[in-house]
Amino acid sequence: MNYYQIAEHIQEKYLKPLESFEINNLQDVSSFHDELIKINVDLITKVGFPVMPHYRGEQNYGWDILPGIFRPPFSTEIDLSMAREIEKNGAEIFKRKVIENYGEDQLFKHSKKPYGEDWDLMFQAQHAGIKTNLIDLSTSSVSSSYFMCEPSDKHEHSDGQFWGLLVPHDFILNETSDYGKLLYPNFNPFDLDSSFVCNVPTYINDIDQRTYQFRLFRQHGRLFASSNSDLEVPLNKKEFWKNMIVRVRVKAEAKKVIFEELKANGIDK
Repeated sequence: MNYYQIAEHIQEKYLKPLESFEINNLQDVSSFHDELIKINVDLITKVGFPVMPHYRGEQNYGWDILPGIFRPPFSTEIDLSMAREIEKNGAEIFKRKVIENYGEDQLFKHSKKPYGEDWDLMFQAQHAGIKTNLIDLSTSSVSSSYFMCEPSDKHEHSDGQFWGLLVPHDFILNETSDYGKLLYPNFNPFDLDSSFVCNVPTYINDIDQRTYQFRLFRQHGRLFASSNSDLEVPLNKKEFWKNMIVRVRVKAEAKKVIFEELKANGIDK
């Protein structure tokens, strides 16, 4: 089977049945993770196809998973055909403002050539609220549930949605590797011909002085990078990826319960 055939098999056999999974409290969030881990074990033993669960929690049921540039109201004010150029310009403006206000040392530069510094800049800009074409994910179901349950005047009484995405190991790109695997610093973030998930490293020394690294560390964060060809297509509707993802509806009342449990466990933004 090729990747697309395997993905269709995963959707029909494993993920569709999970659409009716009930999340009413924080334990259910953890149990949902357990279900995805069971799928991974089954896929390894029966197909030899390892995957890793990733998550995204959102406050309103019915949203598609879109990067910041393509979400209103920002998207209504721009020419979306220029999304890559807008992203690059935004990152450059962010870089200039950081240097002007805080100094060059506040720009974290670690990743390898040829495009490592571009990726580092993009990751920092994303966590500073700059609109990019990246999509935030987490490897922690509990951390992701915070963003689904975070109080909001607009969506306080709306059902939320909790996404589980199974990412094949081949499509998780690291900053460095000893195994000859593809590395994201080798790709130009502003000109991609394939989609993948960036496994962004975090560095513990003085991490509290680096806002984006600290947030990424606490959120168990990773970022989905889209190819140029389907940049405007929501993650949950992209070819291949649409069959690797499942959405669970979470009642508005359950969101409040989970948020209180998160607070009791010291989990916040």
